[in-house]
Parts: sequence; structure tokens; C-alpha cells
Amino acid sequence: MRGRGGRRSARLLVLAVAVLSAMSVVPPAAAAPHAALARHVRPVAGTVIDPFRAPTSPYGPGNRGIDYATVPLSPVRASADGEVVFAGPVAGALHITVRHPDGLRTTYSFVAEALVRAGQRVVQGQVIATTGELFHFGVRAPDGTYLDPELLFAGTVDVHLVPSGDDGAMAQLDAVAAERVALSALVSDRLDPLARWVGARTQQAISSTDLLRRVRAFAHYATELRVETHALRLAEGLDEWATREHGCTPPTEAPTRPAGRRVLVEVAGIGSTSEHAAVANVDAATLGYEPGDVLRFSYRGGRVPTPTVAPSFATLPANAYDQRDSQEDLHDAGAQLAALLEQVAAAAPGVPIDIVAHSQGGVVARLALIAGEEQGVLPPTVRTLVTLGTPHQGANAATAIDTMASDPVGALALQEVQGASGIPLDPGLPAGRQLSQVSSVIDELGDHPVPAGVHLTSIGARGDLVVPAGRTITGDPNAHETVAPVSGLRAHDQLPASTAATREIALAVAGRAPTCRSLAQVTADLTVSDLISWSEDQGAVTASQFLPGGPP
Repeated sequence: MRGRGGRRSARLLVLAVAVLSAMSVVPPAAAAPHAALARHVRPVAGTVIDPFRAPTSPYGPGNRGIDYATVPLSPVRASADGEVVFAGPVAGALHITVRHPDGLRTTYSFVAEALVRAGQRVVQGQVIATTGELFHFGVRAPDGTYLDPELLFAGTVDVHLVPSGDDGAMAQLDAVAAERVALSALVSDRLDPLARWVGARTQQAISSTDLLRRVRAFAHYATELRVETHALRLAEGLDEWATREHGCTPPTEAPTRPAGRRVLVEVAGIGSTSEHAAVANVDAATLGYEPGDVLRFSYRGGRVPTPTVAPSFATLPANAYDQRDSQEDLHDAGAQLAALLEQVAAAAPGVPIDIVAHSQGGVVARLALIAGEEQGVLPPTVRTLVTLGTPHQGANAATAIDTMASDPVGALALQEVQGASGIPLDPGLPAGRQLSQVSSVIDELGDHPVPAGVHLTSIGARGDLVVPAGRTITGDPNAHETVAPVSGLRAHDQLPASTAATREIALAVAGRAPTCRSLAQVTADLTVSDLISWSEDQGAVTASQFLPGGPP
């Protein structure tokens, strides 16, 4: 089975690479004669702060043009006659692309305002935009190759033109979509110049922490909104499935619960309370736990008060908590959970402890394991951690909230949205922002595998709109990961009670691998998850256009 799966995945990987190649490489075409190029003029009056550096590959690092430091709201002029083929935002920045009669395309990026629209003819020297503090000018040959603009200004570049300016990648994709792909590539080059650009805004009282967060968010969106990022993620997911296919549990095999007493510690997510938490809907009875051996972690420390508790746990601290408590610092919550695990282990010596955590609770559980291991107090009886819809790689929505909350106007907008929607999240509290894809907490999880002896299984929901299944991947080479066929507007909260999740929890407690999934199931899981992520990121970037400082 491994050989067949590996060959099948290899073919799919080759297919993905072929798709990407079609987007960046011109197919063989009949030779076209050399053509005289129009002499281009400089589009702005400004100091060059970063010269052209050819990228090492179609999507590799470099500087695909020239960066200028300019006086804000200075005029941006067309470098030569041509037609505007694109004017709009891509990856959080405003761009204009002009196609010239000789087939070249010039790009005018990070402008403050576009004064032209797609389809409009422009003449050399015409004002087409105004600048921000940073301005980027780039030139592409008809085959998509980036050229040094300085050579155009000097009239010394020699380009072998193809018959039409729409050949190559532009002929193989929708024109606007293809232009977005090309522009997103140059946006990803901007991290260092962008840092200088944003650095100029420190006089606006933006803290250094917010500054770094905004820069990292910009780089994140520049990567996530690129087509090839998602194509390669699909290929990697299929390859991972083929690698682990031989070790999965057939769906016809029922999990067998280990003999003896076991304790279940549940950890709820953000916005939960003592009375209401999706993780409380885990079918503990079907999983074989005695009611008194099921404890739920309290975000005020200790356990949640329950009417039924085993005598050995009756003396453990019991505290009710509210929604605000669940949004405080996640490291503090992790330390409190680590203390509860110690107390449970001391109250029930030698009894295995299983942790089932939902959403943010999985992050808290991992932080508890990290803290316990570093301090040498992690009980050896902690055997299993199962996470349900946990953003091990951060949550798209949290990244958007984190980015918008860094701006005072954005924070006010978030409050209005939350007031209208009833979402009980406070961007002024740390937990939501710590779940951002670019937060230090998510970085910490990536740097710390789960301690040896703890069996980790991550379960995502195929149609989860809160934490897309692709974000539940742990990055831990020893962990098991799977996706349950749960969809719908409330998939995130319905996952813990689902029959599919109950089976996967039982398999994890028994030390078994997740249930086998077919190629069709895995492809659907990967595709739906990626579409959700793409849509949420696109929405976040669009929303950020309305902030005074612009994205990030």
C-alpha cells in the first residue's frame, strides 16, 4: 500500500509543480524578431533605497524592481505610453500595471492613490498615482522575467519579444488573476523596505511590539495570498497522507479501550464559561470514563465545579469562570493547567490522565506540557492529548483581529462588528491576539514538540469556519493528525460531540493511529480548508484597506 500511495502522491506532486510551472514559464513559441523598445523615463523623483536584485527563482527572494523613498502624495508618472491592465489592491498594497506596445509591463506599487483605471490609455509622463512613503517600480518582459529598470532608463536593455504581450503566464490564467499572482510575488520582497517604511511612523505612537506585529502580518498575507502557496500546500498534504497511509486504522476496526481506571481532563476554548463549553459535549460515557473522573479545567485555576466528582478529587480547588477569564494570557492559563495536572496525579497516583482540549484549549494544554516539562513537574501519568479544532498554526480570524486591533480605528471597528454579531471577544485582552498566526505563542508551539510519552492527536473539522482544518496541523513529527467530516456554520462547536471525533478520541486513548481516509476524502479536506483560509485572508486584507495607515 505504501508503494502505491507514494507513487500516486508523487504523480500528484509532479502535477502541482506542472501547474506552477505553467504559471511562471512561457511555453515554447515561434521565435520573434528583436524589437525596438521605447525609452522609459523615471516615474518619480526620489532616492533609491533598494536597487534591483533578480530573484533566484520565479518565486524566490530578491527585489523585482527599484524602491524609492518619496515625499508622500508626490506624483507618479507613466514611464512610457501604454494601457492600464490592472489598478487595485493586492496583498494589502495598492498597485497599477501598465502594458506597453513593445510588450513590457511596468508596475507602480505601494501607491497612496490610483488616478487611473483598468482599460485606460496613458501617455509617457502622465500622472497616474500619488506616492506614500515607499514606492516600488518594476518592469516585466512578456515572458514574465523581471528586468532592471535602470537598463530601461538608459535604453540599453535588449529583450527578445514574443508576438503578444499576453503570451506566457498571462495567456494561461485569467488576466486579472495572473496579474495578482505576479504582484503578490513582489509584495513578498518588501519585508526589509517595509520595516523602514513603517519605522518612519513611530512618531504616530505605534509601539515597537505593534510595529513588529504589523510587519509580520504583512509578510504573512503576502505569502498566503499567492496561488503557488496553496498549490504546494495541497501537494504537501497529499504527500503526507501517502506517507502515513499504511499506518492508519481501518474504519472497520473498533477501538478497544485500555483496561483500568482513567481520568479525563477537559480544556475549553476562548469565550467559554463554567456553564457553557463545547468540550463538555465530548461523549465521555461512550469513551468509558466514570462521571466522577471527568474534570474540566477552570480558567480561574483548578477545576470547574460539578455535581458529580470522585472522592479523590473532591478536595481539588474548584472555581467558576466567565468569558473574560478565558481571554487572559495563555501562558498563565497553561501554568494553571499544569498545576491542576499535578494535583490530579497526586490525588490519583498511577492513574493515567487523558487530556481532551477544544479550540484554544489545545494551545493551553500544549503550553501546560511545555511548562511542566521545563520545570520537571509534568506527571508521568499524563498519557494522551487530543485536540479538537485547535489552531496549532494560529487562526486566520485571530490574525485579522490582531492586525486591525493594532490600529486605533481598527480597534473601534472591531468593537462595532462584535457588538452587532454578539461575538464575545475582546481584542484588548491577550488571548485572542496570542492565537494569531504570527504570534510568539504560535512560534513557541512550533519550537516545542510534545514531551516523549504523551500521545498527541489533532482532529480538525472539514468545514470549520473558525479554525480551518489546515491550521490544526501540529508540526510535531510524532503527532497524529486527522480531519472529521463535520461541516456547517457551527462545525467548530459541533466537532467535540460528533461521532467521528468520539471514534478518533477512542483510538488516540488506545494508542492507535487515526482512521484511514481515502484519496477523495483527503483531497476534499485539504481543498475545503484551503478555500476557507484563502477567503478569510482575502477578507482581512480587504477590510484593512479602510484603516488610515493601510495594511498591514
